[in-house]
Amino acid sequence: MKLKEIRRKRGLTLKQVAEKVEAAESTICLYERGKRSPNLEMAAKLASALGVTVDQLIGKEDAS
Repeated sequence: MKLKEIRRKRGLTLKQVAEKVEAAESTICLYERGKRSPNLEMAAKLASALGVTVDQLIGKEDAS
């Protein structure tokens, strides 16, 4: 998952992303570290919050 890379490119903090998707910062951190995977609904929320597709979020397409 390219969550951390995309988040940083967008200039967002963990807290900002967590607030946008209504999740705990610790949860977002676990996703970024690969210790946990989001379900489909959360992946869609994350993608929307970051302005990318789910495919871009998981690394199947390049995110710009």
